[in-house]
Amino acid sequence: MTSLTDRYVAATVRELADDQREDVDRELRGTIEDMVEARLDAGATASREDAEREVLVELGDPIRLAAGYTGRPLHLVGPALYPEWRRLVTVLVAVVVPLVWVVTLVVRLFTDDIATSGVGPAFGGSALAALTTAVHVVFWTTLVFAVLERTQPGRGVLGWTPDQLPESPGGRHAVSRGETVFSLVSLVVFALAIVWQQTSSPVRLDGEAVPVLDPDLWSGWLPTLLALFAAQAVLVVVAYRARRWTWRTAAVGVVLDLAVGGLLLWLLQTDRLFDDGFLRALVEGGWTTAARDLRVSMTVGVVVVTVWDQVETARRLRAR
Repeated sequence: MTSLTDRYVAATVRELADDQREDVDRELRGTIEDMVEARLDAGATASREDAEREVLVELGDPIRLAAGYTGRPLHLVGPALYPEWRRLVTVLVAVVVPLVWVVTLVVRLFTDDIATSGVGPAFGGSALAALTTAVHVVFWTTLVFAVLERTQPGRGVLGWTPDQLPESPGGRHAVSRGETVFSLVSLVVFALAIVWQQTSSPVRLDGEAVPVLDPDLWSGWLPTLLALFAAQAVLVVVAYRARRWTWRTAAVGVVLDLAVGGLLLWLLQTDRLFDDGFLRALVEGGWTTAARDLRVSMTVGVVVVTVWDQVETARRLRAR
């Protein structure tokens, strides 16, 4: 055989494990030799060099041939995992990206000098953050599924069951996967925001970062709030596994909602929620009524969200 075959075999076995290379090298050389001889005997080509080149073309790319020996896929996400990948990416992009946009916009509106620069940079920065988040969501989700494709070839990750079918118009009271993911992601974002404002606050006062929430709350109230978020997350998962809200889970949900809402309202009305440095930074930035406006707006927001959750829960129970 010529150096062309040697190069082809070397390129193929390079992709294999050490314990496979010798056997594949010998087998592949024999295959190429047999195919060349068959072409010469049939008179398909006039010279051995032409027959050899035609055989290598027929065998194809050595990387693809090596994948056939090892069973390694030549795609990031194959048909076995693609439906799950698409469903997860769709839900994450639809839920996480808007949340990041809203949270970033609110933070920028509170911390940027709106009177000088206007609201344009805040909207532009939040849109860029949302776009970056979308890219990260797709990239990391695809990376995870690519790893699973190579560690669990030919098998789904979660498996499909009829319970995953979209709800029909008559089954709107059932707990959907999208609703569950939205609730869980919202709780995670709120929890991370509480930690983030303490460790990486963007608010500056006299050149120093100041937290948004009073650090003294870490002695008891903020851990309690995080524990309530965790309990709500567990309840959401329980309701999803049951495929519906029952009177028992609804009652627990009402208690947790009232606990979270009551705690936030108490901290707001007693002026214990926000850090004094954070409020002073807002006042020095030109928002002279920051403490009052934040207390009123957040009180209204907490009340509206809490009441809405109870109305939605009652609607689901009545739909049963």
